[in-house]
Amino acid sequence: MTADNDKQKRNQERAAALSVPPLRRRTQLLAMVIFFVLGVAAAVFVLRNPLNISFLSFGDEPMRPSSAGSAPADAGAEPTTEGEREVLYWYAPMDATFIRDEPGLSPMGMDLLPKYADEVEEVDSSALRIDPVQVQNIGVVSVPVRRGDISRTIRTVGILDFDADRLTWVNVKFAGWIEKVHINYVGQEVSAGDPLFEIYSPDLVTTQDEYLRALEYRDSFAGTNRPEVRKQAESLLQSTRDRLAYWDITSRQIEELEKRRKVRRLLTVVAPEDGVVVEMAEQTLEGMFVQPGENLYRIADLSTVWAHMDIYERDMPWVYPGQPARVSLAYDLDREYQSKVLFLYPEVSQETRTLKICVAIPNPDGKLRPGMYANVLLQGQTVPDAVIIPRSAILHSGERNLVFVDLGDGRFDPREVKLGVTGEGDMVQVVDGVSPGESVVTQAQFMLDSESRIQEAIGKFLKRGAGEELP
Repeated sequence: MTADNDKQKRNQERAAALSVPPLRRRTQLLAMVIFFVLGVAAAVFVLRNPLNISFLSFGDEPMRPSSAGSAPADAGAEPTTEGEREVLYWYAPMDATFIRDEPGLSPMGMDLLPKYADEVEEVDSSALRIDPVQVQNIGVVSVPVRRGDISRTIRTVGILDFDADRLTWVNVKFAGWIEKVHINYVGQEVSAGDPLFEIYSPDLVTTQDEYLRALEYRDSFAGTNRPEVRKQAESLLQSTRDRLAYWDITSRQIEELEKRRKVRRLLTVVAPEDGVVVEMAEQTLEGMFVQPGENLYRIADLSTVWAHMDIYERDMPWVYPGQPARVSLAYDLDREYQSKVLFLYPEVSQETRTLKICVAIPNPDGKLRPGMYANVLLQGQTVPDAVIIPRSAILHSGERNLVFVDLGDGRFDPREVKLGVTGEGDMVQVVDGVSPGESVVTQAQFMLDSESRIQEAIGKFLKRGAGEELP
């Protein structure tokens, strides 16, 4: 029992220590007054919103649009006045295209600023007006539009290749076995008539024998008085001779057969053209059996070579077949080869957006070899007396090409132009839009374009306020 009493006594002492003594009545009244004053002050702050906090704005204030492209709250309202100055409209400090006809807040929660009537000049004019000091600050540079000749020199790199018109394949038109090879490696030079290999063909042996028999048959009727028999003998001989010729047996070989009157077991196949052997069927051909039409040698005439190169789409108007070209090699820049554009390929590469062209280059000394790189220079035809401006003066905005014409005294006229070809030094031909003697802006056009859009938005707002119907 004594232990329980002690524990109860300790709990009572702990509770007495934690309890808050009761407030006096005067203190209670003072606390009530303080809470009342704070409540009144908070209510006044919320209602008057002296700091212009956006989420505290309510009451009769109209809802503000969330984008600069929204329509004004009252498009037909008359311009307001502030003091003695007439206010045309109110605009957002951070977005000059956000325009309203009465004070309010911008989408960013900032107070709209007034634009006074005496600050706006020529809002209905298509020309852009900027303070001359601001023009100097943003770095506007203008150059005159002039007339002159325009041309373009195209420099590119080509890869040399064989002249396709001077490539010859060597094959046989009969089946047989190659027994002896005279030309047996790539790179060997040959002349027309040089022996390439010797071949044995049963069909060829049979045809030679038939030709000799026809020859004897003709000779046996040489002294007859029957013309029809002689004619028949001549016809038989000629048909056999033609068969040998169709198998690419040369007339010299046929004449030799007539002279010897003996069938040759092996026939020598000779080179049809001068050139260099650039391809063979095998490293060694001896002993191989060949079928009719099987390619055995490829001979290239290097007296002329081709160069294939790529040009960009913008250079296509300056290139045409037959156009003169100058070709030089990287290791011999002092020498130029006078050549010409042979043809243009029919298709533009979808990956590189370039067009491949072919240039024919004379190679009398044989120094040009396929696979080499060559520097190619193409001089386009000159367009005389063209209206030209720098390429940097043009703003490409979708379907339109714009320039800013400098009218002087801080006035600029945005004008659409129609362009022609692009020449040397990034000079562009203008077909329509500007005239010689005018000046166009070549630097800070983007600043002028931004200011032009702002003034266009202001002009549309004022026309809408005046009751005009906009397009």
